[in-house]
Amino acid sequence: MEERRRAPRHVLQYGEFVGLPFSLTVQVMDISVAGVLLQSSRPVNVGARGALRLTFGDQSLNTDVAVTRVSPTSTGADGQYRIGAKFVSIRPEHRQLIERLTS
Repeated sequence: MEERRRAPRHVLQYGEFVGLPFSLTVQVMDISVAGVLLQSSRPVNVGARGALRLTFGDQSLNTDVAVTRVSPTSTGADGQYRIGAKFVSIRPEHRQLIERLTS
């Protein structure tokens, strides 16, 4: 078979990793210094990691999270999912922002 591709390809070998970042719109249900409960129309896998970006008035929080649990909402019929995530790393100023919000 004649090769018709114009650009060279690389076949991934075992152990090579490729991530496909995607954006997911969520609603924050609650937040603490340990983590966050989100609601979304799409489920994600437990163990998935992502970057969470929130804005509170004129302050923003950008931190990495890891999904710890996913479950359908209590009604189940609305196609929504509750996503529990813990903060993987959180900067001191973000921790202080959450502490101010929750006090």
